[in-house]
Amino acid sequence: MADIVRREAEAHGAASSKIPAALGLFGVATISLIINLVAACDPPQGFADSTCYHLALVGSFLAGMGQVGAAIWVAEDPRGHRAAVGKKIMIASIAPLLVAVGLTGAVALLW
Repeated sequence: MADIVRREAEAHGAASSKIPAALGLFGVATISLIINLVAACDPPQGFADSTCYHLALVGSFLAGMGQVGAAIWVAEDPRGHRAAVGKKIMIASIAPLLVAVGLTGAVALLW
């Protein structure tokens, strides 16, 4: 019986080890897209003076930084208790990534 409990704990640990990697990947992808938009491209004519465009950039960048921080926080948990919270953060981190991808696509089309 103890062997079954140990195997379940190892399986849970292996599954939860993917969560910090996914959070970090989403965060780094979001950050890199936003930095690319700010550093390499001027805003297109439709977005040049738009406060919403700048707020979307800042919000997505800060969300990406938070995702990287959450990945480190979840990875530091030796027993995997934070894995459930990490899954929720990972699901919520899809929105800023989509915003960054959408802004990149809009800049590419309107540039």
